[in-house]
Amino acid sequence: MEPQPWKSLGRIECRRPGVADVTLTGAVWWLLHTQPQVHELIASTAALLLLRCVRVHNPAGVRR
Repeated sequence: MEPQPWKSLGRIECRRPGVADVTLTGAVWWLLHTQPQVHELIASTAALLLLRCVRVHNPAGVRR
């Protein structure tokens, strides 16, 4: 069996959301919030994921 090299997560970058990200997040949150069958936690989680503040640069795509 051949040993495998460790592949780390890469570089984690935090950035400020732009105007378009905040607008899209607000619209999605409002649309999900007004639906009675969608739980508030799901609406908030979907909105936070759309902000795209945290990015992970994966070095696994780089050939060696």
